[in-house]
Amino acid sequence: MTDPNFEPFKLEIERLYIHENKILSEVMEYMESKYSFVKSSGQYSRQLKKWGISKQNIKAKEWEWIGNKENKRKLHENKESEFYMGGNQVHVPQVKKAKYRDAYCSSIARFSTAPSPNTPEGFFVCTPASPGMHLLWNGSLPWLRFIKLLHSSQNEEAPSPSSSLTIKTPHGADALSRSVNHQLMSRLSTLIPWNKLTHPPNLHSSSRTSTALSILMPEEYEGQHDALSTDLNSSKNKGREHLALELFLLSNNITSQDPRGRTSENIRSDDERVMQMLEDSGWKDLKHIQILLSTREPTAEAIAERVFTSALRLHDIETVAMMLKFKMDPNSASIESISRGILTPLQFVAASQDERSEELINLLVSHGADVNYTCNEYPPLFYAIDEHGSRNMRAFMSHGAIVMPSCLSAATCLKDIEAFSDIANSCSDVNARSGWQDPSALAQAVTHGNVPIIKVLLAKGANIHDLVVVNFEDDIATTTILGLSVQSASNNVVRALLSGCHEMNPDFDGLPYVSPVVLAVERKNVEITHALLQAGVDIKQADGQGKMTLLERATENRYSVALCKVLIEHGAQVNRPVSSQKYESSALLKALKRKSSEVAQLLIEAGARLNDEHTQPPYTALGAAIEHGDGILIQTLLATGATVVGTKLEAIGSLGTAMFLQANDVLRGVLNVSGPGILATALLAKNTDLARYLLEHDADREYRMGNEDHVLSNQTPLEAAIEVGNVTFAETLLKRGAKVTDSVLAGAISKDPVLLKHLLARFGGCAPTAVGIAVFCGEPLQLLQEAGVDPTGVPQIPEYYWDLGDFQLPPPESVLEVAVVARNREALQFLLQWTPWNAKLIGRALTFAILLQLNEMVEDLLPFDSDMTQEITIQCPYYEDDFGEVAGERETYTPLQAAVNRQMIHVARALMEKADVNYLGHGVRCRTALQHAVEKGNMELINLLLSKHGARIDEPPATDGGATALQISCLKGYMGITRRLLDLGADVNEAPAKHNGRTALQGAAEYGRIDILHMLLNEGALVIGEGEMQYRKAVELAEQNGHNAAARMLRSWRDSVFLSPSTS
Repeated sequence: MTDPNFEPFKLEIERLYIHENKILSEVMEYMESKYSFVKSSGQYSRQLKKWGISKQNIKAKEWEWIGNKENKRKLHENKESEFYMGGNQVHVPQVKKAKYRDAYCSSIARFSTAPSPNTPEGFFVCTPASPGMHLLWNGSLPWLRFIKLLHSSQNEEAPSPSSSLTIKTPHGADALSRSVNHQLMSRLSTLIPWNKLTHPPNLHSSSRTSTALSILMPEEYEGQHDALSTDLNSSKNKGREHLALELFLLSNNITSQDPRGRTSENIRSDDERVMQMLEDSGWKDLKHIQILLSTREPTAEAIAERVFTSALRLHDIETVAMMLKFKMDPNSASIESISRGILTPLQFVAASQDERSEELINLLVSHGADVNYTCNEYPPLFYAIDEHGSRNMRAFMSHGAIVMPSCLSAATCLKDIEAFSDIANSCSDVNARSGWQDPSALAQAVTHGNVPIIKVLLAKGANIHDLVVVNFEDDIATTTILGLSVQSASNNVVRALLSGCHEMNPDFDGLPYVSPVVLAVERKNVEITHALLQAGVDIKQADGQGKMTLLERATENRYSVALCKVLIEHGAQVNRPVSSQKYESSALLKALKRKSSEVAQLLIEAGARLNDEHTQPPYTALGAAIEHGDGILIQTLLATGATVVGTKLEAIGSLGTAMFLQANDVLRGVLNVSGPGILATALLAKNTDLARYLLEHDADREYRMGNEDHVLSNQTPLEAAIEVGNVTFAETLLKRGAKVTDSVLAGAISKDPVLLKHLLARFGGCAPTAVGIAVFCGEPLQLLQEAGVDPTGVPQIPEYYWDLGDFQLPPPESVLEVAVVARNREALQFLLQWTPWNAKLIGRALTFAILLQLNEMVEDLLPFDSDMTQEITIQCPYYEDDFGEVAGERETYTPLQAAVNRQMIHVARALMEKADVNYLGHGVRCRTALQHAVEKGNMELINLLLSKHGARIDEPPATDGGATALQISCLKGYMGITRRLLDLGADVNEAPAKHNGRTALQGAAEYGRIDILHMLLNEGALVIGEGEMQYRKAVELAEQNGHNAAARMLRSWRDSVFLSPSTS
């Protein structure tokens, strides 16, 4: 296990030791001086070994191993080889040269099938990645035009961006290049979710880098990607090529894929890298900014957009000022933010608490930014108020910002009453709302509990009877602002509103609303309830609202004596009206159920009916007292006229209570209906005396009395006895004829072995649950098999066994799936031989194993006949965003689709021989195998499916959230794959999924893929006629997501189509 003290410094130590080639003592000295990190040389050496980090000092025997390994892989497996030592590639030229010196292989060694020598420590060998495609690129692509423009401008007088594309390094070009190059290669590995790019760790592979580049971007000349990837891997100082790659990624909005999605941290990291790139390239000056902004090329415009956005988010005033000087439009730029979506520059700066934000506001306004312009419903002033930015607020007010209703509402959280009064005085109507469902300013002030502002608004005529939406009884309902104040639980707020309220029971022309009294009782707030009733709020109107009466609502809490007294004093109904239909419950039943004797006594004295029967347990008042075993309450109820016990009890609270029932000839009737459940409850409570007494009165017998509904307990007495480990009682129940079921056996697994044998002797039939629990507990299955247990059927596995964390699998339909989820390979192999399994169940288990990437278990299942159309739907976990909990995606897979999605290539190869590769399936976001392969950017799988198995390129998308292969590649920014699919005839205008779908053009526009957009347009993507709707949506998506350069390119292309003679 690695030392946790070292982990935070891993990248820095690797950079110094490997990429800057420092000796260990220099690394130690640097780490101590820079970070006060002190460790011995031995500790460093051990940690570097654990990380697999070592320098490339290759010995003769290691060269010999390399030569032998390469030859054997070539001869026996027909595979090329890449070798790594300490995470760095051993380059092919070195290998070839060394073969003649240290790696001579005899004929015997070359052709021998004997095992190879053990792999030297720190070495790794794998097959080079290859895109498997030869692509021709159109020189009219925006990126190729842009890079050509840079090259051609080197001889011009004006400063050329390309002429400055070098890294300026005060500490030596080679050292910095190593670090920067490896950082870039690591980042490339996150751009494509291709497991070969990320596993194993610490590997920097030129072939994989080249393949990644081929997937992402076009080449200026054949072999460019190979050359660049080799230079990156060998740490040659190729600053211009490095920065060109960064510029391409920037212009096409290709960013690292963080598993957490876009976060403040990774956005800031991207922004800092953009600005560092600008600095390193020498472009951060007026002349170069002028060139960038005056170059009317989509790529230049996209880069300028990203630079301006990054500079603004980092509050880099110098860069923002330079760009504004050369006509960067401060109103058209769109800024991505995490919690607020896409904003205008002024909106973004207004929401910032950076000390330079006021200066930025003034700078933007001085260059024409409109202080009232918004790309959503909230003007910039709203964000300044919402962030309590007093300086920003004053700046906007001084520039003539209009106070909209949303601004006034936001201002209600301010503590500065003078500032609020200034804002309120600038607002023409304090009762105006931004939208009809939005709360008024007074409602917002009440929500914030801001009493001084409430008083200011009331003085300006704020309407206290505005209706607002509140959560009530697991639903939404309407109430007045007075009702809203009750939910704030602030007595001062309620008093402030009551002082300004002259009508306590407003009439809304029959429109239902929840009375403030109901909400006060719901909150169990005695003081506010009393104040509202004293002020004249109608209690009878309140008593008829919702699912409960006021007293029923009050008794939901056992400590509610004072509240019940207030309600009874003001005339709240103690009983519901007499009816032939049974009510669910009553105030008295709720009080008894919560063991609230004082409240029960209060209700009895107020006239509560004692013999009503209800539809919810414990059904009667006397039954509730019996379940709790409260002798005093039982006596009180009997003394005041209670006679109805009922027979459907879930428990008897004590031995004394049971004896009392027997003495009054009631026990027999109760046990005839509910005996087994009551006995099980006593056993689970470990009340052995009560359990024995109940057993003496045949509580374990199943009866059905007349037309009584039979109450089924969650557990039988035998199951309860086994759960609490009462073996003696369990044996007694067995002697009395207790039935042994699958669930009984399941409960006995891993318990008393003698008892288990006794249970098995009395059992016959299917017991999938017992077998499943045995699998999870790692218990041997032979005992169950020898007892004649049948493992087939659907196991009922407790949820806690099925919690995987990463995603949720559906409940199992066989114990095969249980063995897979339990990762119990021995059990799976045993089960497969125990009994024949049908293809459906094998198919499900196989899909489970693939989804969990359990290679060995997949190999165990592959030889069996499996249904290749079996679909498993997984639920990704819930996650939190700024608005609360959000449900994760649901994804459905067949075995082949799962294998392709998980990039288990050897498994996918095998399944392609058995399955219909074009099968789509059912469910949200379904994908064919090819669509999955494209989504993962895995060219090996793509080529296999297309070249050898006839995968259809234009297989239609799933109805909801689906996408064709081309649409997916455009969304992801996989330019090479997009080109390949188009070359093979993919339909550029294929319709999107009916729900939550995008055409290829729309997907590229939404994510700002400038070059893919151009390629699609060039290939015939329609923007007029039948393509009109596609075009409009594409422009809308581009602008919504801040890709204005993409939107401009779409408009320009459409204009050129209209002007073309062929469209006349």
